[in-house]
Amino acid sequence: MKRINKLLKSLKKLNADGFLVSRGSNVTYLSNFTGDSSLLLVTPAGTVLLTDGRYTEQAASECHHGIQIIKWLNNERYGIRTYRHIAKELSIKRLGVEGHIITFSTFSMLKDGLKNTELVSMENTVEKQRQIKDQEEIDSIRTACRISVEALKKTVPYIKAGISEIELTARLEFNLKTSGAENISFDTIVLSGQRTSLLHGKPGNKKLEKGDFVLFDFGALYRGYHADISRTFILGRADNLQNELYGIIQKAQMSAILSIRPGISGRYADQKVRDNIPEKYISYYYPGMGHGVGLDIHEEPFLGRMYETTLQQNMVLTVEPGIYIPDRGGLRIEDTVLINKNSAEILTDFPRELIIL
Repeated sequence: MKRINKLLKSLKKLNADGFLVSRGSNVTYLSNFTGDSSLLLVTPAGTVLLTDGRYTEQAASECHHGIQIIKWLNNERYGIRTYRHIAKELSIKRLGVEGHIITFSTFSMLKDGLKNTELVSMENTVEKQRQIKDQEEIDSIRTACRISVEALKKTVPYIKAGISEIELTARLEFNLKTSGAENISFDTIVLSGQRTSLLHGKPGNKKLEKGDFVLFDFGALYRGYHADISRTFILGRADNLQNELYGIIQKAQMSAILSIRPGISGRYADQKVRDNIPEKYISYYYPGMGHGVGLDIHEEPFLGRMYETTLQQNMVLTVEPGIYIPDRGGLRIEDTVLINKNSAEILTDFPRELIIL
């Protein structure tokens, strides 16, 4: 309940009687409930999980002691009568909502149906709290990263000419799950040849060929927490351009990682990457070069030219610079890192040197 107690302090500062949590990952973060189609109402008088008959047993076993499990009245999911009942029982006169998550139709229903309750947007209140990971979260992310590295090591022997991107993807995902992942973090990316210029392309039936860049972007999910790692290999023999580009990104990524410590901004780390990319390639550099990782694969804080967020100890984020040249190919090197007291610790410790297979 430490996370809920910390949130209650935010409510007090905003003079709110309660906070309706709609985002699934925020519900999980605060309550430990891992199902879906559920909301969490946090108030100084008590915390309530609103769910239905599909999840009541699961919620009772997962939720922190002290959280009350309530089914929707008359099984009317998201029905206004349930909100009215709880608002009255808990004396809610000023209710915070996740303005960046809640739909317009839901907001309108609450506004019209809760005549005696003022609604106030409290955007990113939980997300800001989630930026600093506690030890349990760090341990889960660390395990997810270890599983990811182990799975990639098992997959490398299958990177051969003639195998298709989709086959290689299936092999990697098999290795993730047999290495301990409860699921994949996101849709696995395995691309080869010219298709590696597609930053978030989908694996297809293209078969690997000699001379191809082969790009992997994937991660393991462990206890609800994500890992994120990218590596780019070369099959056969590297040409001059491939060698040059790889050397640039390898140096740029390590420069950014070495710069990361409490007190710097996301913009500063991005500049370290830019300082290592020659002018002739800077237009091929995608400027969103990192993001927070946790219960969501993309969460605060972010690294890039537009981000002034001050980085703090126990934040976990990715560092993933890349160069992507249409009709030629692209590459990135990505690691998940943990910000310690004075530096960044790499959690996805797979070799970053150029590997030619």
